[in-house]
Amino acid sequence: MSKSQNAITHHILVIDDNPSIHKDFQTILLEEEESASLSSLRSEVFGDNSSQPATKSVYELEFASQGEEGSEKVRQACSENHPFELAFVDMRMPPGWDGLKTIEHIWKIDPNVQVVICTAYSDYSWGEISERLGRSENLLILKKPFDSAEVAQLASALTEKWILARQASVKTEQLEQMVQERTHELMGVNEQLTQEIAERREAEQRQAQLIEKVDSINKELKDFASIVSHDLKAPLRGIKSLATWILDDCSDTLGDQGNEQMNLLLGRVERMYNLIDGALQYSIVGHTEEVPTQVNLDKFIPEIIDMVVPPQHIKVTVDDNMPVIECDETQIMQLLQNLLSNAIKYMDKEEGRVRVGCVEEDGFWKFSVSDNGPGIEEKHFERIFTMFQALSVTEEFQGTGVGLTVAKKIVELHGGTIWVESKVGEGSTFFFTWPRKEMGVEDAKLEANIAR
Repeated sequence: MSKSQNAITHHILVIDDNPSIHKDFQTILLEEEESASLSSLRSEVFGDNSSQPATKSVYELEFASQGEEGSEKVRQACSENHPFELAFVDMRMPPGWDGLKTIEHIWKIDPNVQVVICTAYSDYSWGEISERLGRSENLLILKKPFDSAEVAQLASALTEKWILARQASVKTEQLEQMVQERTHELMGVNEQLTQEIAERREAEQRQAQLIEKVDSINKELKDFASIVSHDLKAPLRGIKSLATWILDDCSDTLGDQGNEQMNLLLGRVERMYNLIDGALQYSIVGHTEEVPTQVNLDKFIPEIIDMVVPPQHIKVTVDDNMPVIECDETQIMQLLQNLLSNAIKYMDKEEGRVRVGCVEEDGFWKFSVSDNGPGIEEKHFERIFTMFQALSVTEEFQGTGVGLTVAKKIVELHGGTIWVESKVGEGSTFFFTWPRKEMGVEDAKLEANIAR
């Protein structure tokens, strides 16, 4: 056999009680092998245009004289992992099993064997055969006496069919295994996702419960702050009224020291009143339910300046073309009012100057409130934004230390930051940022600010 040839060995079983039939099959299939060899030799000698290597079929034959013997050979071949591809089975094999019973036993052992019934007599009709064996695509009938070419063609076609069927079966098993593995993998992923979804739902439920609890606590704190503020202010108002009456009615008899002490008492009452009011303001920042509106600061800031009533020696200026911002009007008023009030109240110069400005920077509005007042030491830059941490408290101005804390809370609630830059003796500038948002028609005014 040349190197270009491939040999395929086919395992065939012949079950017939006539030894001459065995010899006929051996002769026919041996001649088929020799014919294939001669064809291959002819191709090598005279040339062959086909680029595919010639495939030679080699038949490995085994013989049995009775059905029982043939069935046992099929069992043994399967146990040795060398199954028969094709079986030629005689219909009449006295005194043992006939062909149908033999085929029934063979297919119980190996249902994939291709079977050809060899018979000279019609002992059974096709209907009876089909009723006993079923309509199988692995069954054919060959009438005796048979033609050698017909036997060779059946052997070649049916063994090739068996090989293709086996390859398809192996491929199907591989695909089924892949499907099972993929299904198992997907089931694992699905189980994991289901668990994650359940955990997320549980977390969301806990979060909702916590939010509800926090809202309830905030409401209670807000109510508590309001009640405490009211209850604390009531006795302070009584003390203030009583002290005022004493001063009005008994100022002459109290003397200078008594009048000074009563005035000091009234000042302390006023400061305590302001501290309570500031604490209440801080507690309610961020808990009101006002709807954000567009505020034109060109018009709004002058109104705030009028509210703080700067004295004659302090000049407050505002940059041109202040932006339109989206905000809670009450909170922005409180923020700017606190910053302007501090700049005015702490002013120590005969000619005070306060300036309000704004520029666009990195998607934010950057506001500034600057003054030429006493300034702040750098070591106090952080402390001044802490509750009740007022600087330079004098008899003339009793600060509460709440205004900047409220301002910081308002700015941070809106996603901004607030800080101070200052030099002692030269003044201070408070900066805060506010998110810049597109607001349709009125946004043209904002764009004009960016261009300048």
